Amino acid sequence: MFKQLVKYPAYIFKFAIYILFLCFAVLFYFSNINAEINQNIRTLYSAMLFLYGAYRSVRTYQDFQKEIASNHEQ
Repeated sequence: MFKQLVKYPAYIFKFAIYILFLCFAVLFYFSNINAEINQNIRTLYSAMLFLYGAYRSVRTYQDFQKEIASNHEQ
C-alpha cells in the first residue's frame, strides 16, 4: 500500500491532515491548556475532533482504494 501511496501524493497530504486532527484531539484532552474550560466541554471538543479525524481518515482510505482499483482496471 505504501508504494501505491507514493504515486498519489494528494492522499499523503489528506492522511497527514486527518492524523493531525487525531493528535490535536489527544493533546487537547490530556493537556491543561485552558484550565478555565470545563472538563465536560474539553471532553466533548476532543471527542468531536477525534471522531471527525477518524471518520475522514476512513473515508479517505476508501476513496484511495477505489482510485487504485479504477486505475488497475484501465
